[in-house]
Amino acid sequence: MATWITIQTSDLYDYLCSTQLNVLQTLETASNGPTNPINEIIDDITARIRAEISGNRNNLLSADRTKIPQDLKSFACYLILESAQTRLPGLKLTADQIRLATDAKDYLKRIAQGEIPVSVPDDALAISDFSSNVGCQVVHHRLRHVSEKFLGGF
Repeated sequence: MATWITIQTSDLYDYLCSTQLNVLQTLETASNGPTNPINEIIDDITARIRAEISGNRNNLLSADRTKIPQDLKSFACYLILESAQTRLPGLKLTADQIRLATDAKDYLKRIAQGEIPVSVPDDALAISDFSSNVGCQVVHHRLRHVSEKFLGGF
């Protein structure tokens, strides 16, 4: 069992250079409250990460929808910064930050495909607890051969 975390704006500070940090801090002081676009972006990226985790039915999610595994914190921050740059003109990402955001997307795809396990949260919720039972599974089938002779009457 592992403690999952909720990403905060202050978590982004470790992944920014000084100019970017000034832009983010200026935005934070200018817009205290729910109108801060960073909070919305954090919510969106958190939901995306949780969706990738739930892509593999063997994974478990935290019952708290705001939490992700601690070991995905850096990936979440790079994806948040990538999204934030489109809404904040002064927040221009470096080439390394863009590469790291791309790496994060690739890593999340590998999680969804079951190549990389995620930590089990303390308040685990099985994917099947909230997924619907849609889909089908072939239990038995008969082998049939279709030939030109068989289809001759069509």
